[in-house]
Amino acid sequence: MDEVMRPPALDELGLPLNRGDNEPVGDEMMQRFAAGDFSGFNLPQPSSFPTAAEAQKEARERSTEVLSSWNKLRQILERYEEVIRRRWMKKTKTQRTAILLKAWPNMSPTHRPDYEAMRKENPATVRSGGTKFREAYMWPDINVEDLVKGKALLLLLNSRGRNTPQMFAHADFDAMRVGHVSGACMPPFLNMYTMLLEGEAVGTYGRLVSWDDDEEAMMKTFNGLGFLPGQGLMILEIQQKLLSFLLACCYSILHEMEPSSMVNEAPTKPEPSPLSDSGEYPTLATIAAEAPYRLPARLDFNRLKALVNAKRSSVEDHIRGLREDPGYFADVLGDWSEHRQEKLPDTNRRRHPVLDEPLFWERVIGNVVTDAYGGLVVWDIISEQLTELAALQAKYSNAITPEKTLPPEYLKALLKFRYTLDQSKTGPIAQLKTGLPASPYYRSTFDREPHVPGSNMIRLQSKTKPDQLMWLFNNLWTDSKLDLLSLPGLVDEIEHHIQSDPKEKAKISLWVARIFGELGLIARIRHELDIYQPWASGFDSGYAEYRDEVEKDFPRRFASLAEIQNNSQGLSVAKFGSPTDGRFYYPSDKRPTKVTTHSMRKAEADLDLFWEKVNTHYRRKIGKSLDQVVQHIFTEARGPLERTAEWIEPIKEKKKKSTAQPSTARPDLDLGHHLTSLRLASEEPSKFVPLQPKLKPKTRGSTQDKTDAIEETAPIQAVGDEHPVFSLKNRAFKVFKALFYNPNQSDLPGEIPWADFLFAMAATGFAPEKLYGSVWQFTPSALDVERSIQFHEPHPVGKIPFRNARRIGRRLSRAYGWHGAMFALE
Repeated sequence: MDEVMRPPALDELGLPLNRGDNEPVGDEMMQRFAAGDFSGFNLPQPSSFPTAAEAQKEARERSTEVLSSWNKLRQILERYEEVIRRRWMKKTKTQRTAILLKAWPNMSPTHRPDYEAMRKENPATVRSGGTKFREAYMWPDINVEDLVKGKALLLLLNSRGRNTPQMFAHADFDAMRVGHVSGACMPPFLNMYTMLLEGEAVGTYGRLVSWDDDEEAMMKTFNGLGFLPGQGLMILEIQQKLLSFLLACCYSILHEMEPSSMVNEAPTKPEPSPLSDSGEYPTLATIAAEAPYRLPARLDFNRLKALVNAKRSSVEDHIRGLREDPGYFADVLGDWSEHRQEKLPDTNRRRHPVLDEPLFWERVIGNVVTDAYGGLVVWDIISEQLTELAALQAKYSNAITPEKTLPPEYLKALLKFRYTLDQSKTGPIAQLKTGLPASPYYRSTFDREPHVPGSNMIRLQSKTKPDQLMWLFNNLWTDSKLDLLSLPGLVDEIEHHIQSDPKEKAKISLWVARIFGELGLIARIRHELDIYQPWASGFDSGYAEYRDEVEKDFPRRFASLAEIQNNSQGLSVAKFGSPTDGRFYYPSDKRPTKVTTHSMRKAEADLDLFWEKVNTHYRRKIGKSLDQVVQHIFTEARGPLERTAEWIEPIKEKKKKSTAQPSTARPDLDLGHHLTSLRLASEEPSKFVPLQPKLKPKTRGSTQDKTDAIEETAPIQAVGDEHPVFSLKNRAFKVFKALFYNPNQSDLPGEIPWADFLFAMAATGFAPEKLYGSVWQFTPSALDVERSIQFHEPHPVGKIPFRNARRIGRRLSRAYGWHGAMFALE
């Protein structure tokens, strides 16, 4: 045991790992820290250095009040929770604010006051303990803006009153992360002791244990089953004020009752039903906003896997669209080209010399190809690891208890998964770092330094002080700030900022929203690991123990990604892939004519040629095509690409006078010969518009009578597989009429409101859920199918263009075998 009994490292003390000059702190300095000597280092000082007796005395006083307040709150809720809910929901925001401020005077007024404090304060002043916003850092979730909304206070009352304080200990300390890591709120320092926050008695909740008296105490600190004394004291302080506040709120809401007799004069009642979700459809932003007020969630790998598999499937659809649909391919290239920094004029207002040159398009094409195929590899690996974790969680279900450390096999799998997520976030962050300043809204706020001949480097200068949204994004790609604020915290704050203000949302292009949505999913999964307590508190210690094994596993898993990225260099196919000469003009949203059919066939041939050149490049480099690199993970049906058939001149028939009576049958849709285009999600067309070749339209014959000549491959179905017929209200029916449009119909549909699309998907048995950025997930809730599907909300206008609606229909057809005849009007 002697070899384990050592002074803790700085990260175990909750202190930074480096000196002010970034020189790592060596083992020879550990004794100084153990003795409480922090002089000579650019480190935030502990708030105090109590003795063991002083720390235990403070802990006992605080835990006594914590448990007393909790017991009172529990008894009140057991009798009056339904009354409290009813009264609170009837109150106006002004009345709610008055109750909150009476219970907590000078409460922070805005959402995430700790972020706001960071923007206002000098970091050096904060690190020296000179913050003016201690409450904002200590209780960031206790603020007027959030608590007056909907059911936030009711959720907080229910979770804190119906569950013991120990269940929130880790969450309460994590909530003040910004204050702790920045040095604004440093805990006291007492070495060689562990504080245990266990049970519901004063003797156990806040008990101080010496490492000399209990050889297991130190390890409990490192693996998350116990706390450093200073951390424990801060948790008790947080809970003490929070529970006192909630009691005061109850007294105000039940104002006609005397607190002293409140629990003696009424019988206990069953707990009310869970509070219903607010809003028509759930969103991850809402879930994240409510999380601080709920009981910390359990880690559900199957739920995470459903999200990841839907994302993975959307990437497969994206690749299929890039190879199959010239219009989609041109749109994607246009989106990526609009977010390259070559688009910015330099400080002399000159264009970048490579703009719109073959080299520029080679860079764009390289981005598009590696992003698509690399993304498939990344999400497949994440899905694979989630499957492994779910199996291990089930295998060790009887051994996973809060009183024990995790089985080594399960712990190592979690650490490998966490490492994968941390590596996977770097791609989207790098894309946002280069793409956001070049995006249409922010482009005017930056200058590009003049190009240096022979250099590929591009340097930007900000012309204005960053607005709040850009400040948040800047923190994403500044490592020190990202470590301080955490990826999940920053992503949630950016999403909250965008969704709460239409003007801020308008600053985000659809390309940025798509990349941010991908980063948001990674952040959400990482957050689920972070709150897997008490074990998450020991992940850093576990990583130090298994570091070599964890890091060696990564390149093995990601070997195919390395093949894709490393061999994309020298991909000189701009001659075949540049969309500027109109080679990918694809009038799939036009009525079929000889002219449009010729244009579509030509664009398809040009796209096939482009991909053959790409495959030739990879075959020369590694001996196999791109598809062959990922063929072991590509689950999408691998049938031939849909291609437009040659034009056949329609035969005119003489009109005959009909004697048939009008039909009274309900109208339905016919899949017929709906167009073969495909697009990932429901993105609006890029502002980049490929040049349209000048084609002389054919004037013979009437296009109104021509039959569609586009070849259609029926969805692959199992023998005997029968699809339901959806009887829909007109609002939903009109949506599917557009998605599975039959070109023989007389009128072309217009744009589809996004709200109508959500309504239609819900009407067929899907549960829509808003994720991050522009991503929506549709999970089967009343359908005999398993896979979920994701689409992107159109932006900035909330309407789906007709050609994108056709692409959505194509994806639904491929995913579920849907066709137009399955939808009928009620």
